[in-house]
Amino acid sequence: MRNIIFDMDGTLLDSMEMWENLGTLFLAKKGVKPPENLKEIIENKTLDESAEYFITELKMEGTISGIVQEILSLIHDKYYNELQMKNGMKELVLSEYKVGSKMCILTTSDRDLAAAAMKRLGVAHCFKEIYTAETLGMSKRKPDIFIKTCELMGFKPEETTVYEDALYAAKSAKQAGCRLVGVYDRMNKNDWQELKELADETL
Repeated sequence: MRNIIFDMDGTLLDSMEMWENLGTLFLAKKGVKPPENLKEIIENKTLDESAEYFITELKMEGTISGIVQEILSLIHDKYYNELQMKNGMKELVLSEYKVGSKMCILTTSDRDLAAAAMKRLGVAHCFKEIYTAETLGMSKRKPDIFIKTCELMGFKPEETTVYEDALYAAKSAKQAGCRLVGVYDRMNKNDWQELKELADETL
């Protein structure tokens, strides 16, 4: 029986590739050929800025707000209908639940999307709560969010295991005093060596 905080995207869910290629996926759906360097162009843009780029540079018809809503609808559809758990993660969650581990999710994604995906994939009942960076008003770039999540769950950080694929968040979890399981994701492969060295265990 353990106290566990799971990240969602890239840890429980195989969703990082979707986020990485969101612009390309959206343009393909609209029948617009993306420029080869689209990722680099929009990676630091907000959704509004990306929509403006699609209109001004790619001559897409529509308004900024309308295009943003279409992108959000695409994301919604992926979480509600398509995204799958990463290999072995469903089995891990169910086995931990079976032995009485207390588990929650801490994500930077929208809570409703997280809840919908977990329900569809048959593991929602395993988690006591889903916390988000937005609802807590904190960032995973600082350890406070992990300390707060432990507090809300009634955990002591030093008695809590965090599963995380993002290096910046993994560093925060360690700074909070938690035990860290580093999870490999191909979208974060450049950080894998450093994450392995930081983690107490890896998957």
